[in-house]
Amino acid sequence: MQIGYTIVDSPLGRLLVATTARGVCAVSLGDDDAHLERALHATYARDDIVRDDQIGDSVDVILAYLKGQTSSVDLPLDVRATPFQHQVWQALLAIPYGETRTYMQIAESVGNRKAVRAVGRACAMNPVSLVVPCHRVVGSDGTLHGFGWGLDRKQALLDMEKSGR
Repeated sequence: MQIGYTIVDSPLGRLLVATTARGVCAVSLGDDDAHLERALHATYARDDIVRDDQIGDSVDVILAYLKGQTSSVDLPLDVRATPFQHQVWQALLAIPYGETRTYMQIAESVGNRKAVRAVGRACAMNPVSLVVPCHRVVGSDGTLHGFGWGLDRKQALLDMEKSGR
């Protein structure tokens, strides 16, 4: 598979967006381009990955969301996932902008209230966070748990959504 990616500045640090001919396959935030690139290459080790700064449409949509200019990140996706991961990610897409759900609520929504840890794992394995909003999932007591880009970024995303920007 051929993957093109670009890295740009965003309100939450450096933003990597990677796409295939079918859609977005990876979204990452970080402080360091080299780290973002290494993670992309590790995830897609068997694929042909090239820097392509011409994938602007997807980047523009994600940047508009991060700047509070839109509440929707509706983009075509090209992600590999198990059926359970797809179920969880569909449940995440159903969480309204500015709201949160607990891992337990997501587990219940996919029909298995005992799958709380599996829901957390599916969130952690989400390669297109922001497009599939795993940041909207919190602990049963409302506290923030695990976020690959750091809890400060998770809190910033939630604050941005709650403020309506």
